[in-house]
Amino acid sequence: MAALAAAALIFVVAGSCSSGAGDDVALGDIEFELFDGGTATIGDHLDRPLVLNFFASWCTPCITEMPALESAHQQRPDIAFVGLAANDTPTRAREIVAETGVTYVTGLDRDAAIGNALGILGMPTTVFISADGQVRYQHTGALTLDQITTHINTHLHP
Repeated sequence: MAALAAAALIFVVAGSCSSGAGDDVALGDIEFELFDGGTATIGDHLDRPLVLNFFASWCTPCITEMPALESAHQQRPDIAFVGLAANDTPTRAREIVAETGVTYVTGLDRDAAIGNALGILGMPTTVFISADGQVRYQHTGALTLDQITTHINTHLHP
């Protein structure tokens, strides 16, 4: 089972994946809607290592975790942070971002294309991605600031 999971992860990281729209595109090329307007891709944020967090306004652990992610973002300008709302309404997700004081890039994974490509099964989920686009670690469940820092230092080695 572990070998199968590892093989699936390698396929997602190294190859292409379904965007949910019927075409095969690389994970870094899948677009998401930015809360401050426009669109972006994961690849747009890979000028440095990336901490990618999936959250929802109805997920209490997600909301609890967001200030820790913001603190890590403030402490580590060498790391990109992106928060994507999944299975949520844009209005409520924007409200939660404002209420928690998050300043890192946030948006909406409207069709769950990015979450599906990464095999996200629960929320919150945080994915640690190296600057070359390799998924180094994925964690489901709320993280503390100390845990985020440890995962950055362990898995991203910046």
